[in-house]
Amino acid sequence: MKTVKNFLPKDYFKDMQKKIMSDHVVPFYFNSHVAEDREGYNIDNYYFTHNVYDKNLPGSNLFDLFVPMLELIECKSLIRIKVNCYPRTTKLFHHAPHRDYDYSHKAMILSLNTCDGGTEVGGNFVESIENQALFFDASLGHNSTTCTNQKCRFNINVNYF
Repeated sequence: MKTVKNFLPKDYFKDMQKKIMSDHVVPFYFNSHVAEDREGYNIDNYYFTHNVYDKNLPGSNLFDLFVPMLELIECKSLIRIKVNCYPRTTKLFHHAPHRDYDYSHKAMILSLNTCDGGTEVGGNFVESIENQALFFDASLGHNSTTCTNQKCRFNINVNYF
């Protein structure tokens, strides 16, 4: 696991942030759960996603926006890119641990905004800090959280080789 602050060049990051977090630019779709509920149904176990690339195909007209970022991480083969939007909750909600895929691969989570939410990997909590990238093997257990001090927690999740 590794974190890199100020990962993207400032102008590129601000352009990406503006396009993704602006009203009426990116359609986000409701997902009824982030990961399987540990204790049965929980009202806070949901989020919204925008699939940029999956199943070997771009799924968004914003795909080209991500190409310079893929070059920066030296992506040889892309598995998935999705943008996550976790709405604010009154208490920080920790989603259940999960593995993105059953095989070893690289993952990067790029935080689009700073908030008290984050990602847990191997017992370490990595807080969401604007333009901070988290790199790890997403075949290992990890989990996300909501946030309590912003309207939403936004990040970009890239799975690749």
